[in-house]
Amino acid sequence: MRYRRLLIALVGVALVALVGLAVVAVPTIVRASRLVAQLDGAGALTFMPTALPGSRICALLAVQDPTFYRHQGIGLLEGPLGHTTVTQAVCKRLFFNEFSPGLLHIGKVKLMIIAWAFDRRIPKDTQLRLFLNLAYFGTLDGKEIHGFPAAATSLFGKDLQSLSEQEYLALVAMLRAPNTYHVLRNPQANATRVRDIRKLLERACAPECIRNEHYAPCVAKVPLPREGPAA
Repeated sequence: MRYRRLLIALVGVALVALVGLAVVAVPTIVRASRLVAQLDGAGALTFMPTALPGSRICALLAVQDPTFYRHQGIGLLEGPLGHTTVTQAVCKRLFFNEFSPGLLHIGKVKLMIIAWAFDRRIPKDTQLRLFLNLAYFGTLDGKEIHGFPAAATSLFGKDLQSLSEQEYLALVAMLRAPNTYHVLRNPQANATRVRDIRKLLERACAPECIRNEHYAPCVAKVPLPREGPAA
C-alpha cells in the first residue's frame, strides 16, 4: 500500500510538471516568431552577425556560451551550473519585464523552459542576431544601453566594426555584470576581466561551439588577431 501511494504521488508530481511545462512552453512557441518579426519590423535588429569577423563571434561565444550551437537553449549539462545561455539571455529580454530567479529559483526554471521552447522555434543564427542587438550593457548618463552597436557608439564613440580588439573584448567583459565591469566607470575591473578573457581565448576558441562555415576561424582554433592597444 505504501509503495502504491508513493507511485501515485510520483505520477501526480510528473503530471503537474508536464502541465506546467505545457503552460509555459506552448505560449512561447506560439509567440516566438511573432515577437522576432515585430522587433525586426521596428528596426531593432539591424545589425547582422555576418558584419563581424568570425574570430570575434568566436570570442563572444567562447566566453558567453561555448556550446551555443549544440545545446537546446538550456545548456544544463554544459558550462557552469546555472549559467545563462545566449538563448536564455534573449528570452529574458523578450518574455520578462524584470527577471528574478525568485523563491526556490522558480523564475530560473521558467526561464529555462521558455528558452527550450524558444530554441525549438527560432534558428540559432537568429538567436545570435537577437543577442547582438539586444544585449544589456548597463547605463550611461541615466540611459540604458542595449545591443553591441549602441554600446560601441556610446562607450567608445565608434562603429562596432571599427573597435580594436581590446575595445571589443571590453564590451564582451561587460556582459557578465554590466555595471560591475563598466568600461568607463570601473575601467580597472573591466581590464582585469579582459585579461581573464584573453587567457581563455588563448587556450582554445571553443571549436565545438561553432558549426557554421562563417565561423571557420573558431573551428580551426585560429587565435584572435593581435592588435595594438586601444588608443
